Amino acid sequence: MHRFFVPSDKISGRIGMITGDDAHHIQRVLRLEAGDRITLCDGRGMDYQAVIQDVSKGQVRVELTGKNPSGTEPNLQVTLLQGLPKASKMETIIQKCVELGIHEVIPITTSRTVVRIPDGREGEKKASRWQRVAEEASKQSRRGILPQVHAPKTFDQAIQACQADWKIILWEEERKQSLRRVLQSQSSMPESIAILIGSEGGLEEEEVFLARQYGWISASLGPRILRTETAGMAALAAIMYQMEELE
Repeated sequence: MHRFFVPSDKISGRIGMITGDDAHHIQRVLRLEAGDRITLCDGRGMDYQAVIQDVSKGQVRVELTGKNPSGTEPNLQVTLLQGLPKASKMETIIQKCVELGIHEVIPITTSRTVVRIPDGREGEKKASRWQRVAEEASKQSRRGILPQVHAPKTFDQAIQACQADWKIILWEEERKQSLRRVLQSQSSMPESIAILIGSEGGLEEEEVFLARQYGWISASLGPRILRTETAGMAALAAIMYQMEELE
């Protein structure tokens, strides 16, 4: 069944309204008509069963026939702080991490970041594109929320602002503890975890030391060096498995 995210203010009582690109997609691409059944999601974990009542220019009106929690969201909220990679790798990272259950993605610039996102209109266009990638991945994987992709932050801003229960920085030079050991060593189950991945070239030693001052724990992903577009997905999958979110 076709699935669409709608803002909660577009749902009122037993009526829902679909506008914008999704309305156009319903009309011009899917060719859905009155009487066809679809699913709406409010982006907050609630699914609505709906029947199309009216299709008009620019909007689709539906009757809501039932609702239930999506049942696809992990209890654990994981945030990825991702060093900006080259080319279109960021889109791949966002897509795959959304499929794996990420809660939010924060692009960051580090000492070794090559890519620089310009301020103003160009930067807004890039962030908007990333958010669309997240939305499409959410639809495909039947997520109950729409993970947010933030505007890029500096390394310093990101590590200081993070409020996750556990904060783990994945560093290829870490020799004492693996991600698995870090996860197993904690005494209580967290509600949220943040993981930080550097861009191509990794992180400077000074950056890791600075992060530790703000409560971050460094960990290794093993003896092999992973590409930046692989590391976040691998860490997220490992965390979800260890925390029994893949059951």
